[in-house]
Amino acid sequence: MDDSARVVDELLTLGASGFRPASAAFGVCGPSAEHVAVAGWAQLPGRSADGEPLLAETLFDLASVTKVASTTTLAMLLCAAGQLDLSSPVKRYLPGFTTEGKAEITVDQLLSHAGGLQPWWPLYCVTQERGRALDIAQELPLVASPGSERRYSDIGMIIAGQVIEHITGYEVSKAFEVLIGEPLGLSARFGPVPAQDAATSADSDLYEYSMVARGVPYPVPFGTADFSGWRDQDVRGTVSDGNAAHALGGSAGHAGLFATIGDLLRLGAALNGGEFVPTTVLERFSAPSPTQQNQALGFRRTTLEVKGQRNTLLWHSGFTGTFFGIVPTSGVVVAGAAMRLHGTLGRITPGGLAPDVFPAATSESIQDVMFASTRRALGQKSRPTRAW
Repeated sequence: MDDSARVVDELLTLGASGFRPASAAFGVCGPSAEHVAVAGWAQLPGRSADGEPLLAETLFDLASVTKVASTTTLAMLLCAAGQLDLSSPVKRYLPGFTTEGKAEITVDQLLSHAGGLQPWWPLYCVTQERGRALDIAQELPLVASPGSERRYSDIGMIIAGQVIEHITGYEVSKAFEVLIGEPLGLSARFGPVPAQDAATSADSDLYEYSMVARGVPYPVPFGTADFSGWRDQDVRGTVSDGNAAHALGGSAGHAGLFATIGDLLRLGAALNGGEFVPTTVLERFSAPSPTQQNQALGFRRTTLEVKGQRNTLLWHSGFTGTFFGIVPTSGVVVAGAAMRLHGTLGRITPGGLAPDVFPAATSESIQDVMFASTRRALGQKSRPTRAW
């Protein structure tokens, strides 16, 4: 059994019995070859006639992998072009971003989650109009002093997407298409995408519905009645993330991108190659944040020791079960997905909430499988032959 198929098997066994991922995919590439394996269901049997098997060409809702595959990569390209200064305050690009202590927040603080911004806020409970939702994201009060600590923030990356939109003059979906997707020949794009082209990412909006109902893990001054557009059906072809789907038209700096595993491998190879993004720019984005050593600009950082050599993996995961990582010094790229919310989350029922302890595969367990596979890839003396 080749390692890619092994990784897929490992991903499919994560979670408690009856709560395992509906599908899984994994890909790895080195300087000269790549390999992709897939298994499971893009749409489970019973949901769509006899079910629809996952294919190598199936698009995945990348969720927060969007933060690096789109927003961070666009920021690197704009830095390389001299159009974006990471050390500049955000107000240079968004003049209204000055209230309540925000005037000195810098672009690199947004990308490293050190801006002191709210982690999450259900913008759709206030408006479903994109422009107004983006204004609200800028107006939310801070929860920490800028530069004082790392607080992972969807809101910060939404605002980083606004910076990119200001510079390019494009909505972030178009900026990705023009600057990344078309030059690299990717099928990746922001949704909505045709349902038949995508893997189902969730059974419903039940998870965010429960977050709003409970105010956990983030207290918010809303109830589920403050939004009437909850999806109580399979989420397929539209982004699972509520803010991206319901308030931002599917196009945002923190979520919304759909891609195949092969797309992610090609993007990673381009980032590692030194031509698409200059090596000096990638090195700047790879450096550890002053507030947390395992956070870079956009990417997380993890050191993997293989045969006595320390390798820095730059990576990000997504709530739907996705993962993307690169090891610039070796040229290795890894990408994976385990659709952990399809067939496990369930529907929204009157008075029903997602369980406090959700027994499906966790993001951490998926990450562990991906870290182990990256170590094996780094330790191989020869790369797998190309296979799809």
